[in-house]
Amino acid sequence: MPFSPTDAPRIETFTGTAAEAVALLLPLCEAVFPGFDPGYLANRLPHVADPHLLLARREDGVPVGFKLGYRRGESLFYSWLGGVAPEARRIGLAALMMERQHEEARALGYRHVETRTRAANNPMILLNLRHGFHVAGFEVDGHGIPVVTQRKALEE
Repeated sequence: MPFSPTDAPRIETFTGTAAEAVALLLPLCEAVFPGFDPGYLANRLPHVADPHLLLARREDGVPVGFKLGYRRGESLFYSWLGGVAPEARRIGLAALMMERQHEEARALGYRHVETRTRAANNPMILLNLRHGFHVAGFEVDGHGIPVVTQRKALEE
């Protein structure tokens, strides 16, 4: 169901355990990413440094968006996974979560944020460019998929 401006999802910083985060995120990842491998999240999340998760929830508490990242070096925050459920798209939620993630990363002392995106994911690449990222690299991953690396300085 689409959202009106009065019932827009609220964004919160998640403070639970990695196992709780995985349980919340798996259904959302499966809705956002066709063919999503649950092991990708479940096996990796418990091992990343200083994970930081933002959740966008409907009024009834159901997650409809997320932005997940972690520490990669002393001053680099890596924005790893994020997405918005189909019913919550086109209301600016991805941009709001990105802005909030960058504000919180800056407050935690990070100086840069970096992300990798499949080269075919033009909407994400364009969103990143509109929010101050620049293209920092390009590669073909181990599965033969072209990937763009984008980076942004977090202004003080």
